[in-house]
Amino acid sequence: MMIKIHYRIFLISFFIFHFSFSDSLAQSDSAILLKKNVHLKSAFDGLYWAGPQNHFSIQNNYGNTFLFASGAVFLNTQALPFSFTKKIMQSGFLNNEIKNNAVNKLKDYNGARFGYKYGSGFCTRIKKKEIGLEISEESVSILNYRKDLFGLVFFGNADYEDDTIFMRGSGIINQDFHRARFIFSTISGVGDSSWQMNISLSYLQGYHVNVLSVGNAKLYTAPMGEYLWMNSKFIFQTNDTTQTGSFAFNGNGISLDLNLAFPAGKSQMMFAINDAGFIHWNNQSLFYAMDTTLKFEGVELVNVFTDAGSNLQNINTDSIFNYLGVKQNKKGFNVNLPLRFSFIWHRLLNKNKIGLIGGISFLPQYENIPMVFCSATYNFQQIQPAVTVSYGGFQRFNMGMNVSGKITKHFKWMLGSNQMLSWLVADRFSGVDFYSQLSYSF
Repeated sequence: MMIKIHYRIFLISFFIFHFSFSDSLAQSDSAILLKKNVHLKSAFDGLYWAGPQNHFSIQNNYGNTFLFASGAVFLNTQALPFSFTKKIMQSGFLNNEIKNNAVNKLKDYNGARFGYKYGSGFCTRIKKKEIGLEISEESVSILNYRKDLFGLVFFGNADYEDDTIFMRGSGIINQDFHRARFIFSTISGVGDSSWQMNISLSYLQGYHVNVLSVGNAKLYTAPMGEYLWMNSKFIFQTNDTTQTGSFAFNGNGISLDLNLAFPAGKSQMMFAINDAGFIHWNNQSLFYAMDTTLKFEGVELVNVFTDAGSNLQNINTDSIFNYLGVKQNKKGFNVNLPLRFSFIWHRLLNKNKIGLIGGISFLPQYENIPMVFCSATYNFQQIQPAVTVSYGGFQRFNMGMNVSGKITKHFKWMLGSNQMLSWLVADRFSGVDFYSQLSYSF
């Protein structure tokens, strides 16, 4: 029944509404359209990705220069229902019903992507070329975990009596940084031989990082909890903890983004590469490694009043690390940004009022399958509503909407979300996001 419902929603949204990839590929100049020239609305198109909508696609309807401010938050998860993640975000109580509903939807190996981005900048046009600058703050995290590890964290090890929990392949990569993005855009050729290139080079100032990688780790719980046997192998890296705050120069990096668009008959194609870069975290960064086998049989107390204080007062981080055999060091390391490839097809219909788009997007280092999406938008004179349907990547099936419009010929705005079904049916759908935009042209 759910498959039939999803199929019908897909068809309705695909054929009734007009999508323009956040209006990024829609033609705003009818003369250009008749010549079949490639035409993206902004030099920012394709240079940033947070779902099927391009959050920095701002159409400059008036003048040669525009200023903008934009922001987005996102949580994409393959399995966890939104009812569970919402409780986590709200620091709410997780009852057994919520936890059981979550664990029943997990696969053996699961993933999630979450973070935020907000920034501002400008872009100016000089003939067929544009240059621009954006300053933003960003956070991106990639989480991978085993179903057994989830059960251990939220249910404890009682259910694994005389059983082994496997945690291999679990881990998290989190990077927080500022970005200074320098943009260049150019259009070349005419008609079917035309093409547009948007390219940006970014300097990244990293101030916080956490990298946890779990190797061949497993935990065995003996019958009646007589003892625990653990084979643990992990690496944890973080930034210099003596330098804190959002302007601590704990890391420096670079990143390249490239977007190529070209006409194909009555359609347009777009190919984009995002976040081809890395951040180098300096030599004062902290490195922890553990590769050991332990058998824990508890702590024996002869007299709780005399022994407890002397034993427990000596427990601290260093003593725990020494007991577990954790090695500590300081050294620099590199962390890549999540490299993304995207391919978009766009087609205008009904005198440019109706358009369709389909595409795929893929993080080959982290995702098992690409995300497939289609969207549609209808262009009224003052407002453009859009609907998006997507599946795959770091999310399950979901549906979203965005609305863009203009206040005057100078101001344009956009609000939207790619994952609205999660708010409506939180127990069945996963993930959530929201983005907004405001620009001024002159």
